[in-house]
Amino acid sequence: MQGKLTCGLIGLSQGWYADLFATELLAMKDVDLVGVCDLGKSRAYVDECIGMGAEAFAAKFEASLYHDPADLLGQNLDFVVVASEIGEHCENSCQALEAGAHVFACKPFSFIGDEVRRAKEVAQRNSRIVMPAVPSRFEDGLIEAVRRVRAGDIGRPLTARVFVNHVAMTSPEWQRDPAKSGGPLGEFGTYGFDIVRWALGGEPVEVFAYGENFVHQGVIEGWDNVKALVRFDNGSLGSVHVCTSISWEYPFFDLEVVGEKGCVRTDYHNYPVVTHGTSSAQLAPIRYAPMNQSEIAHFVMAVRGEEALRVSLDDAYAVARTIEGVQESLTARRPVRIEL
Repeated sequence: MQGKLTCGLIGLSQGWYADLFATELLAMKDVDLVGVCDLGKSRAYVDECIGMGAEAFAAKFEASLYHDPADLLGQNLDFVVVASEIGEHCENSCQALEAGAHVFACKPFSFIGDEVRRAKEVAQRNSRIVMPAVPSRFEDGLIEAVRRVRAGDIGRPLTARVFVNHVAMTSPEWQRDPAKSGGPLGEFGTYGFDIVRWALGGEPVEVFAYGENFVHQGVIEGWDNVKALVRFDNGSLGSVHVCTSISWEYPFFDLEVVGEKGCVRTDYHNYPVVTHGTSSAQLAPIRYAPMNQSEIAHFVMAVRGEEALRVSLDDAYAVARTIEGVQESLTARRPVRIEL
């Protein structure tokens, strides 16, 4: 695809992502951010999500403001970024696909398998691409760890352990509703279950999980900590711990893959300096990698046909089905088969 690409932003519910991706797109000389759609949400709702009104947000990025996505999509856009409530991602994405736009959907695309499958069918019917955002796929340490596993550095991978730390999101209000956000398991479990599947190179077939709500009773419904054991079709085993109860600076991801001949370890949000003394250890500020910036740049290249998508709806479907299995296991307190 040659020439300048036109794009739009649908939804401001995922305010941090909406601002970050709009900032990145505005800085791209070959992309024109045409408009922003607030989906007709109230000023109070938008302000809670993004810290300003929709009018101010659109003006910040020199874009027109729309209240109905059909009006924005009527501008014949090349692609859109979907940053609405997670429970709205599928509907907004399908509407964009039917209008002929490619779609980049903020993390996670969905925590419901049938929604992912529906979006894939609509994308195929309209010959459009959809990239579900998974920032961890663009973190250098994780990329290198998986590369070494694929290269056979540790022999056949047998097990993988993933720890995902993210403070539970209790604001804006919609994130406290599991039907809209999937709760901590749906919103942050995406990272863990995608990483372990990516690292082991298999498809999940069974899961068993435990969950507890340690510190967020009455604030968020469900579990703020989940530990899950996943069995894959290649015989490997993965364990995932999704933790949303740590409120201090702590590594975001921790991955260890054990193979027949060795193991590989990495974590993200590394501390660049650790000073040890006789009675204490002092940490420097956490170092952040530009995962999100890398993934939106990759998506734009994919829209142009210059790169093949590194993350697909097939990946999102496998993760969503795993999360559904985990939810069932947590309730039934038994292992659950995963059918893809």
